[in-house]
Amino acid sequence: MAAKRSRATKRELEEDQFVEWMVQASDYVKERGRAFVVGAAAIVVIILTVNYVQASRDTARSEAAALLGEALIADQGGQGEQTIRLGEQLLNEYGGTTASAHGMIMLGNRYFNLGRYAEAEKLYQAYLSDYGDVDVLAFAAWRGIAACHEAREQYEEAAAKYTEYASLHADNMAASMALMDAARCYGVIGDTQRQRDMLKRVTRDFASSPASVRARQELELL
Repeated sequence: MAAKRSRATKRELEEDQFVEWMVQASDYVKERGRAFVVGAAAIVVIILTVNYVQASRDTARSEAAALLGEALIADQGGQGEQTIRLGEQLLNEYGGTTASAHGMIMLGNRYFNLGRYAEAEKLYQAYLSDYGDVDVLAFAAWRGIAACHEAREQYEEAAAKYTEYASLHADNMAASMALMDAARCYGVIGDTQRQRDMLKRVTRDFASSPASVRARQELELL
């Protein structure tokens, strides 16, 4: 008795479909002849164009990463003017790259440290608009915007921004830090009720976080 053949695997089915497609493609080429040659030439041009674009993108990414490295070294070395020059060059020449995204936050921080709050806030907001709100640097952008409000003594607006971040990212541990920042801002303007509310949210929603320990301590002092 012949052995029962096992059911064809997904891989075998895909291979059979591919072989069938190759046979059909071969017949098609034989039938169309000259027209296929012309079409193939067009496809080659498209492939070469795609390869060129991809190579250009790879080169741009490498150059952007190198420029970001230079800017970070300058920033760590306290070379403010050099950091800004390199950061602005990075954003102007390599916008859309990962390095440019990091450079946007770095340059925003440098502007902030120089008291150029409007320019800093614009960059933080641009980061969220251009790169979304899921990247690891998103909290830095949100916090940067709130910090710009604080620097202008707009504590109510700053607290609202911190609270908004915490509400939108309730499952992120950074939300506990945002709530602590909001509580601090409310404390500055003497709104002890909302300050207490923020601290209680930390102890309730982030009970196991380091921020929760500090929140309990501050609640005891209110």
